[in-house]
Amino acid sequence: MYDAQMDGHGSLDDAYASHGSYAEALRPGVRQDGGARLHSGVLVSLLDEIDYGLIVIGADAKILHANQLARQELGGERFLRQRQGRLAARSARHGAKLEAALASIHQGQRSLVALSGGDGELALSLVPLGAGAAPAAADAPFALVLLGKRDACEALTLRHYGRIHGLTGAEQALLPAIMRGLSVEAIAQQQRVALCTVRTQLGSIREKTGAASLRVLMARLTSLPPIRPLQGLAQAH
Repeated sequence: MYDAQMDGHGSLDDAYASHGSYAEALRPGVRQDGGARLHSGVLVSLLDEIDYGLIVIGADAKILHANQLARQELGGERFLRQRQGRLAARSARHGAKLEAALASIHQGQRSLVALSGGDGELALSLVPLGAGAAPAAADAPFALVLLGKRDACEALTLRHYGRIHGLTGAEQALLPAIMRGLSVEAIAQQQRVALCTVRTQLGSIREKTGAASLRVLMARLTSLPPIRPLQGLAQAH
């Protein structure tokens, strides 16, 4: 399983001291001393809201925790998968890259890996947790694996941005294209409307958002904080 949950009180080292192992400390429920872990669910929910896939692994690549986006990636098995509870690549070619990156982690070095194929590309950033030396406990958090984003911004985030600025439905529909830096001609072709219509809509968007130019608006859109749909729901209301 890779859905262990972090205790909300103190550090992982404190939790280890109290429970005897990191795996036990990361599990939700009741402490050995009888006290309830009130914040474990909150912390897991916070990790699920982060707009990047996050996987915490042990020194042997055992998956200790994966947030919602990481679980989706692992479940889809585009490039990564979990095999007997451990992080693994789907193909031998990608497996060699992942193993090399994990070896760098044992040297205390950060690394970036790009896995590409017919389904696109997935970039991984591997970050050692602690000094980089192998931890004393086999189930101790050893490295953080961050997964690259598939999209620059969640569609739900753009919809909320459009709403707070009073954009019409047609104007909101242009935001993804603006964020990708498409030309007016490309937007018109994509939306199947006349150039003059797109220019009018873009002018209205700039006026309502107060953006001096489309370049400024693009920078704003790409830097918006994420609003992700609730887990298990097709859309949030």
